[in-house]
Amino acid sequence: MLRRVSAEQWGTACLRNPQYVEVQRATCYTRLGEARAADRLWSQIIPSAPTAARRDVGVWTARQATAVAKGGEPERAVELSRSAVRIALDTGSARARRELGTVETAMRPWQAEAIGRDLAEVLAPVTEGRDHG
Repeated sequence: MLRRVSAEQWGTACLRNPQYVEVQRATCYTRLGEARAADRLWSQIIPSAPTAARRDVGVWTARQATAVAKGGEPERAVELSRSAVRIALDTGSARARRELGTVETAMRPWQAEAIGRDLAEVLAPVTEGRDHG
């Protein structure tokens, strides 16, 4: 079965995206609690992404927002989320919408504060109707 899969026809994420390894590294840094290292990588990856990678940029921007929230920068996380929401709405990216849920989780320490309410307002267009439980 595997021999019938054509990498040229279907491709893989690592073939389609020359930044694949760095994207994976930044994602892992966030998950490992290395928020500042992740933020530095995202700050290099996102601006250099090709315009055709807009959906990916929405996902990556949401991941960067999660990293900066985990790094204790809730205001910046909200601004990054605002960009990711715009991209998610423009492109219809379900992946970006899902990633924005991780921002919401990372921002829980601030949910009762004004910045937490700002995030809820920013995320409303992509979270309306979603079960928050």
